[in-house]
Amino acid sequence: MQRVKNIDYDEDDVYSEEEEYHEEPSYTDEDRESFTALTPVVRAELQESGLQASDKEIEEALWHYYWHVGKSVAYLKNSRTPRPQQPQQGKKDKEKPKSKFDQAAEESAKKAGCMIPFPSTASDWFQGISWSVIPLGIQGELVPAFAAYPRPQLLGGSSKLAKLAEERRKKAAASQAAPAAPSGALGSLDRLSKSKDVKENVLPPTMPEPRKYPIRQKREPTPPPKEPSPEPEEATEDLPDLRASPTEFAKTMATHAAPSQVAEAAETHMDSIFRSSSNEDPFKGPSPDDTVMRAQWHSKGINKHARKPSDGLLIKKTEALKLEPKIKSKGLDVPKLWAEGRASRKSAAAFVVIGHVDHGKSTLMGRLLLDTGAVAQRDIDKYAALLIPHTFVSMLINARRYQKQATELNKSSFALAWVMDTGSEERERGITVDIAQHPFSTLTTDFTVLDAPGHRDFVPNMLAGASMADLAVLVVDANQLESGMKGQTREHILLAKACGLERVVVAVNKLDATTPTAWDENTFQSVRSGVQKLLTSVGFQDPNISFVPCSGLSGTNVVNPAPSTGPTAWVASTSGTILQQLESSPPTSPPEELVKAPLRLQITDVFRGSITNPISVSGRLAAGNVQIGDTVLTQPSGEKAIVKGIEISAEPREWAVAGELVTLHLSDIDPVHLRAGDVLCSVDKPVAIVRNFVAQVTAMEALLPQGVDVHVGRLHVPGSVAALISTVDANGEVVRKKPRVVKGGDTANVKVSLQEGAPLAVGDRIILRSGGSTIAAGQVDRTGS
Repeated sequence: MQRVKNIDYDEDDVYSEEEEYHEEPSYTDEDRESFTALTPVVRAELQESGLQASDKEIEEALWHYYWHVGKSVAYLKNSRTPRPQQPQQGKKDKEKPKSKFDQAAEESAKKAGCMIPFPSTASDWFQGISWSVIPLGIQGELVPAFAAYPRPQLLGGSSKLAKLAEERRKKAAASQAAPAAPSGALGSLDRLSKSKDVKENVLPPTMPEPRKYPIRQKREPTPPPKEPSPEPEEATEDLPDLRASPTEFAKTMATHAAPSQVAEAAETHMDSIFRSSSNEDPFKGPSPDDTVMRAQWHSKGINKHARKPSDGLLIKKTEALKLEPKIKSKGLDVPKLWAEGRASRKSAAAFVVIGHVDHGKSTLMGRLLLDTGAVAQRDIDKYAALLIPHTFVSMLINARRYQKQATELNKSSFALAWVMDTGSEERERGITVDIAQHPFSTLTTDFTVLDAPGHRDFVPNMLAGASMADLAVLVVDANQLESGMKGQTREHILLAKACGLERVVVAVNKLDATTPTAWDENTFQSVRSGVQKLLTSVGFQDPNISFVPCSGLSGTNVVNPAPSTGPTAWVASTSGTILQQLESSPPTSPPEELVKAPLRLQITDVFRGSITNPISVSGRLAAGNVQIGDTVLTQPSGEKAIVKGIEISAEPREWAVAGELVTLHLSDIDPVHLRAGDVLCSVDKPVAIVRNFVAQVTAMEALLPQGVDVHVGRLHVPGSVAALISTVDANGEVVRKKPRVVKGGDTANVKVSLQEGAPLAVGDRIILRSGGSTIAAGQVDRTGS
């Protein structure tokens, strides 16, 4: 039976061991250009070290180290630097030191007079004995004869341990024969086993015999205590009654008739009033509430005798009667109503405020809302009052005094920032944590402010705000431009462009604090040139970029123009105020096809609107329209809800269309099925739940198959880049298939896998982040495997 499978090989498949198998890498034109540019650099660095290398070796090093010059030079240097040879060890190892047992054996042998090796075999033991010449008669009486020399023993003959063991055996034999008298001297082994605390030549103390006590007799149980006998009652002495007799008035008030007499009197009185007999039961018939209830049950077709199988009681009133009637849709033609009122309706826009932390974003927006009238001055005074501890002044003093003291403590900017930073954590830490939303209106446009956090720990919240905005307001501190560029200013600009924003207004803030003079025009021009270069490199067009010098703390050039005289005289010749720049480029109205598309709204926040609206959600309508009474589907939970109410800028509406920031009050849904990042969509055409999709992204850093965090607006799902499909050029044509790495600045098609399903559709903008930094951004090209 053959246990090996017969395999026939072709002649081409078999090769000898002498042949070497080399796979020549296929170089593209881009690779050869990189070789041409980097090979002279590597050769120059090798020549400085006195080494030489061929072009092929340099190209192989650059290819395997991904064109990294430093690593390639280090590899070539190491391959050409001779390594110091280590001294060879001798054939014979050093002799090991002899143990104490071997030394003792040698000494005992020397004392015996000779060094005789220990016999190793049986023939050595019986060497020299002639067994053949011994008579047979005396073979049974043989007595072994020992050699003249002493045999070596296990512990080396007469060692100290052997002597100690011999003495111990002798003492044991003597103690068994007769008990020895106690001796003060201790043996060698006893001395070794004795603790250090015990003194020698001292007799051990004798233990006293235990004292014997007589056995105590068991006592009988104590009898129960006797109950005390009652004391004899003392004889009471009859005393005369000294109380006065009641008066006639008291007798009249205290005298009352018997109960039967009162009932008869009451019956007579009731007969005289109602002319009815007292024998009738007043609770015999149905109550007025029962009469009304029966009428309602009859109108709704409900059997009042229906019983629940669990408890056998009548059905509950809350089940029989619906206190809250079901909301029905009016069936409005929302696209038609929207098209008819487009001419008379003011334009609406939402802008997100971005920039580095502590550059004055919240303070600037607080000043904008205050000067436009969206926030009253008394609110600012109240916030300023809260900044002062109560121990400084009494709460009964005018709030203006609080604002003065807040200014003295350099906290007046906090009072303006608290207009946007409403959370307790934000006010305690002095930074924005989540998106702050506040509406205000001008004569031409209805605006919504989306104040984004500037700290790097809250970039996901900034992405949520940028995904709902039409344009961006970039706030830059004129005195800290370099720190902002190294911080979040650069990343916020990249993320704003990745979210699809095309228009940006740059507010050069804190010009009133420039040094050596306030409102320095050279400082403004320096900031403008640096930020302009960064914006154009990202992809913003020059006509869509505006620079405005301003001061959020004083309000100069925010809403009101700067004075035309003094240090701010040059400001009037620039692009106007921030409010004028916002009004100059309102967003275009959404197309009619987008309004008629299926509903889609990503939930930004879930909250309790009021007592009558316990479940409310907010977000931006990405597509479609919605009206009161519509049934919507929540993805990915798959639960349905009814739109109970609609609000836009805190005003109730009957319908809303794509592009508007809305608040929807929902009913008939449990809040556990709603969370930020979920999508509300139409029941007929729901959004698909996907776990794999292909996206075209632009890499900001080196992109490899790795784990990433996928951000889609408010949605945040962990996932991974499963495969790099291809790199493409600006026209979308494939440059290279299956690249090993996508360098920063290149565009590539990648496959992304999510750990859990998420509601996504073709065209959604995604952001890929890893390790706290953004590595790529793009759009979903197709969903599925």
